[in-house]
Amino acid sequence: MNKLKYANYYIGYQEVPNEITLCINISGCPHHCEGCHSQYLWEYEGNYISDDIEALQGKYKGMITCICFMGGDQNLEELTELLFKVKHVYNLKTCIYSGNDEAEIFDDVLQYIDYLKVGRYIEYLGGLDKSTTNQKFYKVNECKLTDITYIFQQKGVD
Repeated sequence: MNKLKYANYYIGYQEVPNEITLCINISGCPHHCEGCHSQYLWEYEGNYISDDIEALQGKYKGMITCICFMGGDQNLEELTELLFKVKHVYNLKTCIYSGNDEAEIFDDVLQYIDYLKVGRYIEYLGGLDKSTTNQKFYKVNECKLTDITYIFQQKGVD
């Protein structure tokens, strides 16, 4: 199993409702969704996220309220360690964006997640902002998932 690498990151205001989010794009995506807008993330390249997470969160400390791992489910063990650190050391909210269709693969890490987006991108169904989407966005509270996808559809956020 490869260590997680990231290709880039950005500060997002729409990916997680009511949060200022450091979004980290994990490379080596195993899903390869047709119509993917981030095909460059299919390649396994970049820096190791475990080596850089402290510096990244430190750079935006006091500004961000959440860190979202855009991918990472190809190494759930390392992702779990990162989620634990973000939640309990940096005291920030956590989110995973995954192209996996099954939320159940994250059952063992729900205690470290505040938000979870799952679902392969299917171009003709659209993203989270479309009522036809197959993707789901959940708020996690006490290891229970509450579907809040409708928030994106009301705001028209993708």
